[in-house]
Amino acid sequence: MARRIREFDWSEHPLGPSEDWPAALRSALGIALNSAFPTCIYWGPELRLLYNDSWSHIPGPRHPGCLGEPAAEVWSDIWHIIEPQFAQAISTGEGVYFRDQMLPMRRFGVEEETYWTYNFTPIRDDDGSIGGVFNSGNETTRQVLQQENTRFLLELSDVFRNVTDLAELRRCSIAMLGAHLGVDRVGLRERVQDGLRAKMPVIEQWAAEGVPPVPSGMARAPILDAAWQQLLDGRVIRLDGTDPTRAAIDRTVLDSLNCEAALAVPWVEDGRTEAILFVHSCKARHWTDLELETVEQVLSRMKALMDRARAAERERLMSDEINHRSRNLLAVVQGIVRLARPEEPEVMRAKLIDRLSALAQNHSLLADQRWEPVALSRLLSQELAPYAGGGEIRVSMSGPAVVLSSEECQMLGMVVHELVTNASKHGALKDAGGALDVSWDVTDGRLHLDWIETVAGPLDREGFDVPGFGSSLLRLMIELQLEGKLVRELTPTGLHCVIDVPWARRDASQREPADREVERIAVT
Repeated sequence: MARRIREFDWSEHPLGPSEDWPAALRSALGIALNSAFPTCIYWGPELRLLYNDSWSHIPGPRHPGCLGEPAAEVWSDIWHIIEPQFAQAISTGEGVYFRDQMLPMRRFGVEEETYWTYNFTPIRDDDGSIGGVFNSGNETTRQVLQQENTRFLLELSDVFRNVTDLAELRRCSIAMLGAHLGVDRVGLRERVQDGLRAKMPVIEQWAAEGVPPVPSGMARAPILDAAWQQLLDGRVIRLDGTDPTRAAIDRTVLDSLNCEAALAVPWVEDGRTEAILFVHSCKARHWTDLELETVEQVLSRMKALMDRARAAERERLMSDEINHRSRNLLAVVQGIVRLARPEEPEVMRAKLIDRLSALAQNHSLLADQRWEPVALSRLLSQELAPYAGGGEIRVSMSGPAVVLSSEECQMLGMVVHELVTNASKHGALKDAGGALDVSWDVTDGRLHLDWIETVAGPLDREGFDVPGFGSSLLRLMIELQLEGKLVRELTPTGLHCVIDVPWARRDASQREPADREVERIAVT
């Protein structure tokens, strides 16, 4: 700045040529230019501005044009605050000091809430009168806002400790963030899976009085796709219209959001954006790094508590489910034992072990799936897999994608096991040349399964006709446990079994691909 002041043409300036400046001004200016602290001098009746390098960033884009300009013009946005302070120092001849003074500056095209600690010290001219004001100070905006931010986060922590309902926690957090930042809209988007497609709907939103909420969905437009992609890539979006290189793009995005400034922070887990916390202002504003950090901290705390709450809820549901499944499992075991006919101990023991092994096998399948719904085709394949080999028995399975709940899997697993066991002893799976066709469909909320056997040799009617342990178990599983219907009939070529049970459609993300698949395997 010393060189800039020397090279400035002062000849026609109201302060006059620099060589004619009074000694008091030259002395004060020398001190200012050699100071490492932000320092400036306001001189003359119009308080014209001279300053050092450390002070040059304070006026923002007004530098260097503000050199030599009147204070009232340089600081027109805050003149109503600092003019009385200048007047006090000049009229009393005594310095004044201000700590963390709020000054609503407009340095980057938008008004900002800034804080400053500074002093105004009168400079006496050669004749003893007050010729100007010596000013030194620095910005304390970050420290002040950081203190406010700390208080806000402490209050938020109190809410997190005292509020146990997840939805209420989100509502309180978002409303408190909106009030703290003085914005008009705050919302949370969270990733949900709908089949193969992921969506990011708004799950919670707060808006100031008279401000309309944003739609839940994601607006679609070529220019907006880039903004969404930036968030999905895990990058922050900060729109305030102050970047001239992006003015047109930012304006289009802001218009679509019906606001003048927007900040959006993604939450990334395992390389994937899982949530977005957005903040909108209906007035133009410059987003500070501290405001960005605040939004990031709130999002981090919200996600941690939401995940913790959901984990606790999953644990509770899992505990309830385990209790429920244990009772069901014991009921099945008791049913198997009760159905056992008086026989030789070894025969009875073998039958019980066989059925309990089948139950354990279904249990393992569910455990492999983490007790999530299991595909019907997988259940059938598992039961038929022990018979796979290089023989000439044909087995075909066909039907749409169907998944079973854990209870349905256990019950139908036992049913299929009984049918397979019977077929291997008396039916289609006994001799080479046999055939088994299994098909299924879903109509009006019911699962309809056809089991058609074609035996290779003479039909063993005795094995089918005797109502024994297996047939009783089939009816127990289907009619009592699944509240369905079972029809078994013997055709000239073998057994035809029809099973009809209620079936609830699962969430799309849990279903198999929608294409109808036919699987054929060779078994012996």
